Amino acid sequence: MKIALIAATGNIGSHIARNALARGHQVKALVRSSKPLPAELAGATAQQVELTDAAALAEAVRGADVIASAFGPRSENLGEVTQVARALIAAARSAGVNRVVLVGGAGSLEVAPGVQLVDVPQFPEAYKAIALAHREAYEYLRTVTDIDWTFYAPAAMIGPGDKLGNYRTGSATLISNAAGQSSIHYPDYAEAFVAELEVPQYPKTIATVAYA
Repeated sequence: MKIALIAATGNIGSHIARNALARGHQVKALVRSSKPLPAELAGATAQQVELTDAAALAEAVRGADVIASAFGPRSENLGEVTQVARALIAAARSAGVNRVVLVGGAGSLEVAPGVQLVDVPQFPEAYKAIALAHREAYEYLRTVTDIDWTFYAPAAMIGPGDKLGNYRTGSATLISNAAGQSSIHYPDYAEAFVAELEVPQYPKTIATVAYA
């Protein structure tokens, strides 16, 4: 499978790229920097492109089977979350790529019917702005009917750690374990994300993965 991957050198994106390469897929890393890809992504190709430029993105993703995005904005540019999502959908339409999977935000997952995680009183203030930026992108995606998109949110807590494997996936609702914890390590998130690229389980919706 030919994967056009946005932000392949970030914390999440690099794990997605490595997992995809290990599973025999072709990865084209679409990056803003002209710096060479790190050695850990040997086997991937790179192309420099402005991520909010839909026309340039369309040329960069042409011929791909799926567009994947692990884009994460700097704190001073949170509006780019929706800008990049819009550019990716426009590029997909122009290039004839019917599948777009984006790393989403856990804040958009429901913790009760009609109640999203970002809206609960105990949601950490430090993460609220980025969570709301991701929710805005998700609300935009929900208006898209002609592209098979997936907004793939991690657990409430995502970070480095060993690959454990005992995770489960789902849609719409935050997944927590028996102790009420919602977490996932980068390698397991990447594995679930690439599996969604390979065999779509959650088209046109928000999906998530967390340890059981």
